[in-house]
Amino acid sequence: MAGIIPPEIVEQVRHASDIVDVIGGYVPLKKAGAKFKALSPFNKEKTPSFYVDPTRQMFKCFSSGHGGDVFKFLMLMENMTFPEAIRRLAQRAGIPIPESGGQYDPEARTRREELHALYAAVASWWHKLLKTDPAAETARAYLKSRDFPDSLVDEFALGYAPDSYDATMKWARKAGYSQEALETGKLVAMSERGTTYDFFRGRLMIPIHNDAGEVVAFSGRLLDPEAKAQKYVNSPETPIFVKSRILFGLNKTKRPIIEAGSAILCEGQIDLMRCWQHGIRNVVAPQGTAFTDPHARILKRIAKEVVICFDADRAGQAAAQRTIDVLLKEDLQVRIARIPQGEDPDSLLRKQPVEVFATILREAKDYTRHLLDTACEQEDFASPQGRGRAAQKIAQVIAKIPNPIQQERITTEAVSRLQVPIFLMKQEILKAKDQLRRDEIKARDYPVGARADETERESEVMQTEADEPIQADIFVAAMLSLLLKHPEMVPQVCRQLNPIWIKALEGSDVLLQLLDAHAHDSFENATQYLESCDDRTRDYLAGLMLMDLPTSNTTEAEKELLNKSARRIFEEHEAILKSSSYAGKDTPENMARSFIEICEKRWKQQRLQFLMIASKSSELSVEERMKFLMEIQVIRRQFPDLKP
Repeated sequence: MAGIIPPEIVEQVRHASDIVDVIGGYVPLKKAGAKFKALSPFNKEKTPSFYVDPTRQMFKCFSSGHGGDVFKFLMLMENMTFPEAIRRLAQRAGIPIPESGGQYDPEARTRREELHALYAAVASWWHKLLKTDPAAETARAYLKSRDFPDSLVDEFALGYAPDSYDATMKWARKAGYSQEALETGKLVAMSERGTTYDFFRGRLMIPIHNDAGEVVAFSGRLLDPEAKAQKYVNSPETPIFVKSRILFGLNKTKRPIIEAGSAILCEGQIDLMRCWQHGIRNVVAPQGTAFTDPHARILKRIAKEVVICFDADRAGQAAAQRTIDVLLKEDLQVRIARIPQGEDPDSLLRKQPVEVFATILREAKDYTRHLLDTACEQEDFASPQGRGRAAQKIAQVIAKIPNPIQQERITTEAVSRLQVPIFLMKQEILKAKDQLRRDEIKARDYPVGARADETERESEVMQTEADEPIQADIFVAAMLSLLLKHPEMVPQVCRQLNPIWIKALEGSDVLLQLLDAHAHDSFENATQYLESCDDRTRDYLAGLMLMDLPTSNTTEAEKELLNKSARRIFEEHEAILKSSSYAGKDTPENMARSFIEICEKRWKQQRLQFLMIASKSSELSVEERMKFLMEIQVIRRQFPDLKP
């Protein structure tokens, strides 16, 4: 049992924790006479109903009904117990909490407190190894190659996990931490033989902190470029770490964000640290997962605007689009910083003066204009079909804009850019609004629920209706089954497959989501990936994982044992292998090559048909017609057997 905290210590902590300072670290407070007010951190609202009284050291939220002292606020915001809130504020104020005998005693603390202590100790040890251990020379050389000064290494307490089977585990046990804590904290893993080993080995370690500055997780960066392993490995979720509730760096950047009223959202931890080094402090980054609704709610409490600063590659832009949709739900202002192709904030700040990056941030476009530019770049404006697709994309964005004046302005601009009649544009917007309303009704019928146990996931999960099973194109299903069975093929497909080749196929979003997870270092293996999927997708992919892939030795008797769906996918594999230039070579690598080759060929067959028709249009300029004819020649040289 945890020891009782003496009443005099509780009062000392209370007097040392000014409620305005503490709450001001979570929400931007505005002076209102003798009090302070803000939008409720507990409910979504447009008119402030949350008040803080510095004289009485109390708060009251009239929209939710919550109220109390500084301890109560922290308990509500961080889902803490009363003793945990006292210890958190005591740590903040530098007030020691006496423990039995003054020594570390695992039985005198809760499981969460032991995990916090364990993570802090391991982070400190790894940091010391990085600075002094000869075995960490590879990590120091890597940091030097990335122009990481010692001051930045110390600022973010980077460390080195020994390239050993059990060095960290032995150190922690010798320091007095239990094996149960190591296992619960996921610092060790279990082999197939039943032995435990260090989860992080031979990696540069980046500690992940919660808002209070406590280490709750780690991200490990691979140092051996020849190793066939994931570049980044992140801590699994634990009782003290839920990915959707953590934004990397927020423990340092919350105050700068509140003061600026704006948050710069980067993709990675290195990007954030580089920004910090150069004095750009109002920055955050998602932690090892996609940007989620809880992430958006965290930013809503402390900022009015978010500037998305993702990589310029396909994966980065796809992630930016999903992030925009999440941020719009919280009615945040969103701008998009356009990083030059092939660059990210880290590389740009290393190569160019900080003023170059600052200018990119300052000139970041409103998200609506960015999406309009992107649609114009992606679609073929020489055809009515291309302009129609662009109009549909923009209409979906306009439908989400809450301000009617802004809606009208963007609509007018879209009509001018797309050269479509305004009544058609407004029809598309109405369709998009109808779809949004249907989605809202579904969400109300199946509302958000949260698990009560604090040791389980704390992120909110939308309870949706039992949707119909995913009905993917048989070609997509065949490719997914290959990648799930042979995850080593994912990098090859990710590099060589152009998403536009499969975009029109049913179920392509499932395949692209998997490839996108790999591009963002979130695909470690099929089992881990399935855990991150929604129930409907997980059920579908789990079924594919149970299917065997065809080989040249597969017998008809073995095929007869398959169900109808599995047999169709099985036969699609065989057909693909027979029809590609890699026929007869049924290795996973050649099967992947076959898929990619046929994807490209199918799409270019359709593209050739479109170009042949479009090039005869009398509305084309000479330059446009020449462009189409040149593309026809390129396709025919690549695939001479294609027929329009």
